[in-house]
Amino acid sequence: MRRLALLILLPVLTHDIGAAETVTVTLKDGARITAPLLRRNDDGVVLDLGNDVVTIGTQRILDIRKPDQAAEVDRQSHDIFTLGRLDETPVPELVKRFGDAVVVVKTPAGLGSGFLISDEGHLITNYHVIERSVRVFVTMFQRHKQGYEKRQFKRVKILAIHRLRDIALLQIDKDELKDVEIAHVMIAREPRLNVGDMVFTIGNPLGLERSVTQGIVSSTTRTLGHLRFIQTDTSINPGNSGGPLFNSRGEVVGIVCAGFVFFDGLAFGIPSSDLIDFLLNREAYLFDPTQPQNGVTYLPPPYKDDADPNRKPAEAVKE
Repeated sequence: MRRLALLILLPVLTHDIGAAETVTVTLKDGARITAPLLRRNDDGVVLDLGNDVVTIGTQRILDIRKPDQAAEVDRQSHDIFTLGRLDETPVPELVKRFGDAVVVVKTPAGLGSGFLISDEGHLITNYHVIERSVRVFVTMFQRHKQGYEKRQFKRVKILAIHRLRDIALLQIDKDELKDVEIAHVMIAREPRLNVGDMVFTIGNPLGLERSVTQGIVSSTTRTLGHLRFIQTDTSINPGNSGGPLFNSRGEVVGIVCAGFVFFDGLAFGIPSSDLIDFLLNREAYLFDPTQPQNGVTYLPPPYKDDADPNRKPAEAVKE
């Protein structure tokens, strides 16, 4: 009778487990588990793996969703860039999705990184990457079934520069972009960062193309030279300059701009709020090809003693 009762109960138990909702749990280390959800509370989740039951604590979980649930996107398109909010996704998936939007920016003096922001070939890099040069080359990586292919573009325009904030807007000539599929990034619509948040970057440190490094936000209000920066322990080296700083959702929250070669874990990025301001008001920073340095001449303000007829005229001061 005991054996018979057990046999009768087994189908009932199996039916209950099968009726449980199947979810995909993404862990903070990038691992994913898809299994029926037995229980979920503030402490974590309990999943049925068929021959075992596993409990996962809340502190290890990055995201929980149905396997077929699409990533939520709150998109706001502007003329040459897109703001939005993506769903949390493991870093390996984000690298696959946005890695092709990161490019190499070269000049006769050196190289740095950059990232595409539009389908028309607009891209962002640091001003110091292209400083003192009007010849700029961009190398893009195109994904094919056989692997990746390098595409170099030699006709690149400098559209706008912000010397103080170290930002430059470039555009690849449209004729060179024929038959080229462009992947571009999404800039964080609400760039909210907290100390301890995970961030990562893709760039070309020391010319090592498409390198990915990951870290956390060390400070969101670090001030250097009266300018605000994001401080991070993400590994940054020469060649990373101008690359994107992503959050855990794959949104660009900053522009990589500086790192200390001799001090590990000390790097900085320009907040994406400054990038958005630059793009929205780029007509104030238009590049003048006849004056490559875009130096601005200011006259000193007049003082009361300037009324002295024997005083020499104030000399122009070039920034």
